[in-house]
Amino acid sequence: MEAVAASGDFAVVLRRLRESRSLTQEELAERAGLTAKAIGALERGERRRPYPHTVRALADALALGDDDRAALVAAVPSRPRVGSTPPAVPSSSPSATRVTASPVPLPAPGGARYAPAGPMTPLIGRDGELAELLALVGSGTCRLVTITGPGGVGKTRLAMEVLHLAAPDFPGGAHGVDLSAVREPKLVVPRIAAALGLPDAVGVEPLDALVPHLVGLRMLLVLDNLEQLTKAAPVLAGLVARCPDLVVVATSRAPLRVRAEHEFVLGPLTTPAADDVDAVASSPAVALLLDRAAAAGSPTVVTDADAPALAAIVRRLDGLPLAVELAAPGLRLLSPWALLTRLEQPGLGAGLRDLPERHRTMAAVLEWSMDLLEPEEIALFERLAVVSGGFSLDSIEAVTAEGADVLPALGALVDQSLVLRVPSPDRQPRFRLLEPVRQYAMRRLHASGLATATADRHAAYFHARATASAALLEGPDLVAVLDRLDADHANLRSAYLRLLELDRDGDAAELAGSIWLYLALRGHAREGLAWLERIGPGASDVARCRALAGRLGLQLLAGDHVSMRSDAGVAVALAGRVAEPAVTCEVLTLAGQAAVFAGALDDADSLLARALVQAEAAGRRWVAVHTRLAQGQLALVANDLAAAGLILPEAVRAARQVGNAFTLATALNVHATLTELLGDEPATATLLGEAVALSLAVRMSWTLGYALPALASLAQRVGDPVSAAWIFGAGASISAADAVDPTFPVSRALSDRGLDATRAALGELEFIREWDAGRAASDSEIQARAAVVTTRAGGGRSA
Repeated sequence: MEAVAASGDFAVVLRRLRESRSLTQEELAERAGLTAKAIGALERGERRRPYPHTVRALADALALGDDDRAALVAAVPSRPRVGSTPPAVPSSSPSATRVTASPVPLPAPGGARYAPAGPMTPLIGRDGELAELLALVGSGTCRLVTITGPGGVGKTRLAMEVLHLAAPDFPGGAHGVDLSAVREPKLVVPRIAAALGLPDAVGVEPLDALVPHLVGLRMLLVLDNLEQLTKAAPVLAGLVARCPDLVVVATSRAPLRVRAEHEFVLGPLTTPAADDVDAVASSPAVALLLDRAAAAGSPTVVTDADAPALAAIVRRLDGLPLAVELAAPGLRLLSPWALLTRLEQPGLGAGLRDLPERHRTMAAVLEWSMDLLEPEEIALFERLAVVSGGFSLDSIEAVTAEGADVLPALGALVDQSLVLRVPSPDRQPRFRLLEPVRQYAMRRLHASGLATATADRHAAYFHARATASAALLEGPDLVAVLDRLDADHANLRSAYLRLLELDRDGDAAELAGSIWLYLALRGHAREGLAWLERIGPGASDVARCRALAGRLGLQLLAGDHVSMRSDAGVAVALAGRVAEPAVTCEVLTLAGQAAVFAGALDDADSLLARALVQAEAAGRRWVAVHTRLAQGQLALVANDLAAAGLILPEAVRAARQVGNAFTLATALNVHATLTELLGDEPATATLLGEAVALSLAVRMSWTLGYALPALASLAQRVGDPVSAAWIFGAGASISAADAVDPTFPVSRALSDRGLDATRAALGELEFIREWDAGRAASDSEIQARAAVVTTRAGGGRSA
């Protein structure tokens, strides 16, 4: 492309370059590590002079050649020279003689003074936040910005970077004021005045004395560590209101709660989404870990061998920058794997000596927060240590003292950024503690002597939650229940382990057995089997029946027919001693399916007949429908298509009446096997199209693992081998990730036949190319490709 003319407005040049590359503002923002809002501000001319690092990021994101890069740089208006004459100040204002236009030296902790030089360490992983803050500071509309976040998240470091980069835009000065040593809100304004080199106010309110020195000057103030001084917020709001050209950036663990405030919440650094080298190497949290390790004398690179350990380290530290920095020197002596095993040790990773005392260990950071809390708030904080991953309001009420109102104390912990608000799967507000914060809370809880009792209440609550979920998983509220259990997965795991520690084998068996369907549908089959293998001998026959039903269900998902057939024998014998049809009908159904998959058709017929009688007697419609589906599978294995034709359409109708998404998707898949055998491609397309859509919507890998191979075979039969290979690849990816092995003998034989035909039609190279593309597909891409195939096959009739 020819170079864009060097002259002209930066907004015009940037927009022209972006559009010439057919990029949206959002796409350019993602490539440049900026926000779409920042790109929009640049292209509208609201930010006329972007900072050099922003221009470099944009040029790199646009892949500009030398000429275009030079043109983009040349379009940036020159900045006023630091120390140039400031805007005129009315002669009546003392600021004409008190404050000069050149930046006033910045006060260091303890009262020393330093110039706004560049920070001593690179700012890693904060390009997007930095660009957004610089846009806010330079906009002229947000004049009181509070950077909030937990201790150790990097608020001060980010604010200092803003101070350094924004200073040239503030001819009236850019100043940083450390307020960590100030405890009295009334001393905030005098400390600001002292930082500006102004004399103490005598006989007048400090704010009234300060304002005349600032009116008419475009000035930036960074006020660091305001969390213990939030009662000074109205005074700061008044300062901003009376000085129209003043911009204040504050750092605080708690927001100021005034109308003028724009809160900027700073979260931890992003941790790797996967364990491969590329994902780990591109993670900001890992980049910080490696940078600080290198500074400590231990250069480390990401290798295939160490990538999973490095990812686990930063995940364990929840991407909290200070925690990562404190752990990094450990790599001088330890391998990444060894460091990972030692992260629980509180003494690991002493802080640098030039850090403030409160930042030299995570404990010191958090002790500082404790000083800002009331006793009841500290008590709640300590009890939150037993909650893993996250918690809802009802769950934390259950693990605290009975009848206690936790809202006031919880609100204080949220305000101080010790507890973070996170997205919730339902209407219950949801929160979490960062892992380093939780570990600190746990040490305090143990020291208080309340750890055991609190952990026991936690285990009892989540045991009750799990057992109550069993019936809900069989009904129309399946999606909501799955999402809630997903959110509480770590808590369920902790409760299960606690029950084992207490030798409460029966309760542990009930917990795991009650949620086996959740574990199967949301990709936790391996973990669920490991849980159920650890059940001790102390469980009752009823509890063992529930646990064995869970084992059989998860083995069915994983295709482990040998273990399933063996355990089925134990389960059937045990069911004979339990006089509770509501419990035994599920065991008998799964044992009957084990017999179907093993080809023991007479055993299957007897077991499924008994299961259906007991399910109907107990009123368990969900089990009754799955029993009928198993009888339909039995007819398919026996090649009795007439019997299958009577059973399966009726089972689909019954599944719709139950309203359970898993049951319906399963029924659609089994019925599609029949229509495929009958050669009815339109009916097969309709059934599979609905099964795929339903499975994707609910995120059920089990039913999707059956539907996709069947759909791929359909694509091959209707003359689309490219889509067939692609969909086979997508199905293989899901099966590998979630331990789904679709081994129902009839459907497996049909999909194997389709796979061979697809490979023969495309040739090995093209087949592998499409297969690999399918393995990397997103849910939306799978849905789109499925629609193409079902339309081509003539699907559309109601199943």
